[in-house]
Amino acid sequence: NNEERERAPQIEQSINQSLTTHHITETVIMLLPKYEEQQVYSGITHSHSDIDFTNFEVAAESTTTMSNEKEQHVWLIRYGKTAPGLIENVGNYDSDLHSDGVVHAEAIAQHIAAGGNLPDHVFADPFMRCTHTADTMVSHFNRLTNRGMKVKVEEGLTEWQVPSLLVDPEGMRTDPRTLDELVDIFDNLDESYECVNPQGPDRGKETEETSSGSPRFPETEDQLHERCKTSIDKILEVIDKDSVAIVSHAPCLQHLALALDGSQSPGASALGAWSLGGITHFSRLPGEAKWTLRSYSSTSHMPGEFRDGELGKWSLPSFVQL
Repeated sequence: NNEERERAPQIEQSINQSLTTHHITETVIMLLPKYEEQQVYSGITHSHSDIDFTNFEVAAESTTTMSNEKEQHVWLIRYGKTAPGLIENVGNYDSDLHSDGVVHAEAIAQHIAAGGNLPDHVFADPFMRCTHTADTMVSHFNRLTNRGMKVKVEEGLTEWQVPSLLVDPEGMRTDPRTLDELVDIFDNLDESYECVNPQGPDRGKETEETSSGSPRFPETEDQLHERCKTSIDKILEVIDKDSVAIVSHAPCLQHLALALDGSQSPGASALGAWSLGGITHFSRLPGEAKWTLRSYSSTSHMPGEFRDGELGKWSLPSFVQL
């Protein structure tokens, strides 16, 4: 109507003034239609010179991309094929990657890089299959960027602390290798990194120095969730606004994802089983607290029989079942 057409030049003038005042290099103009049948242009980048401002209102809080801000990403990654494969209550609990698993790690890195965003940091748990996956990924990223990225080995991401995943039939518990031992095996580890959530003493042997939320044997699922939430919170605090890739195990990854998803419980979420080589991707815009789930346990990058995600799929009982 006439009133709305009269307001259009005022809206355009307001946006132009914002561009001049804030020296914005790229503007994402949030336009809200006054009528439901009109197309919603929300979050689409336009050149402000070719927009018809008629019948639109400027959102109360315009969204702009400043030159010094960037979208933050978290990739949660499960390793690929191992040799030998892990059998619960039997072992091998610290097996390395199969040669196919190294190919899978390369495919994971290629898939992330193809998305146009690279992690600033890569974290991995200290078990061989996870550290090897992360080391392979970092080698790929370094070939692309020459940044000299290093893997941060974080004990807070370690395997779920339960007998079925750590104790063999003879009663021997498997502990992962130390950082010093891993440095002798892999080329791209950060020797100076100090864990933000280190392994604690077994339950019943706590001391005054034992941190709440640290990984300790044995571990209920509720305690696993507390540990994973503690770990991801501390990692995000350390990296600030940077993006990060994390390589870990299915039960830990499910609860890391739950912590980012913000759901009150696994049953209240849409999260489910995790496939070998599966990637879950979260992101958030500058200034946002809430994470957006962009994909869950995606295996579109995996070769051959692993592509459909059925081989090696695993889930905690509390999540959506297989």
